[in-house]
Amino acid sequence: MVLDSNELHQHDAPDVDVSINCDDRIFGQESVNLAAIQEELLEEDSLSDLLLAGAEAVEAGDSILASVAFSRLDDFLSGIPENGAASSFDRLAYHFDQGLRSRMSSASTGCYQPEPLPSGNMLVHQIIQELSPFVKFAHFTTNQAILDAIIGDMDVHVVDLNIGEGIQWSSLMSDLARCGGKFFRLTAITTYADCHASTHDTVVRLLSEFADSLELPFQYNSICVHNEDELHAFFEDCKGSVIVSCDTTSMYYKSLSTLQSLLLVCVKKLQPKLVVTIEEDLVRIGRGVSPSSASFVEFFFEALHHFTTVFESMASCFIGSSYEPCLRLVEMELLGPRIQDFVVKYGSVRVEANASEVLEGFMACELSACNIAQARMLVGLFNRVFGVVCEKGRLALCWKSRPFISVSVWIPV
Repeated sequence: MVLDSNELHQHDAPDVDVSINCDDRIFGQESVNLAAIQEELLEEDSLSDLLLAGAEAVEAGDSILASVAFSRLDDFLSGIPENGAASSFDRLAYHFDQGLRSRMSSASTGCYQPEPLPSGNMLVHQIIQELSPFVKFAHFTTNQAILDAIIGDMDVHVVDLNIGEGIQWSSLMSDLARCGGKFFRLTAITTYADCHASTHDTVVRLLSEFADSLELPFQYNSICVHNEDELHAFFEDCKGSVIVSCDTTSMYYKSLSTLQSLLLVCVKKLQPKLVVTIEEDLVRIGRGVSPSSASFVEFFFEALHHFTTVFESMASCFIGSSYEPCLRLVEMELLGPRIQDFVVKYGSVRVEANASEVLEGFMACELSACNIAQARMLVGLFNRVFGVVCEKGRLALCWKSRPFISVSVWIPV
């Protein structure tokens, strides 16, 4: 039998209708699922769950679900920066929310925010140093590890990869003066992105004046570098035993990767007798699993827990209405910008957590009983919820048993 063209179209028509109906049903089902998810988000009343839902939407590139999550977050977080009565977690959530919005915007436009400028507010660093155990724990533990390593040495050469305000070294200088006045040579190595002439001028002036008051032989050098080649002359001139100190606790995300690269070069070329790293546990060398290998949602979840610990523990040190402005200043100048930067920049560079990659040829070194006792005594002066965890080659400051700042000590194998 032969079919004409009209009959042929009539025979084909049902198949076409079935296909269209099938597509409509699939699209309709997806719309129902999307509507259900949106409705669930609109009914969600847990800030942490909303933040995680927002992180999942951002990771998936789902702008519709992300906008729903952001709209719901607005119900909780609108006006938080100006609200002095807002809880610590609400203030923390605000910065994570802002980070998610910026990450979503950057992904859609391809324009990424520049790294925030480091806080140049000396008052912020002074507040943290005076009112919390964070800075004292890190500096005292580092200095004691150095003192334990230089017994019998006639001079001390410390290479500092993130000197900041240089406040750590005045206490070490006092200890060295009591030990007979060993010659102390301090070299600050920074990348050009972190070079601030006025800050370094202030550091060298204050440390030199302090050394003179102690009658301690002291030499200060500062090196700003674009690349590894610019360190060649320094490496050639660097004789005798060297100690490398690297503090990353105030760094932004991309700067962490840069600093790790600098640490790798210095350790390889200088072969120091001791390496001391001061780090936040979220991005600690030695965790074994690189934070960069986790999905964005996994990292976001860890970061939420980490910074909650940091913020809660810090808030416990600022009890009383007279200290509220201090806490707000630390939040807005330092903690908030770092949270937003970590959320926006995660995955843009690799931040290594495997010690064998950054500290090849080195192993963890046991800390002395004196160092451990000193750390516990210091922490005991603050809120009793603070604690110290001791592992091989590492002392960690904890809040409610969760480590958040670690000092790790490494020696050549």
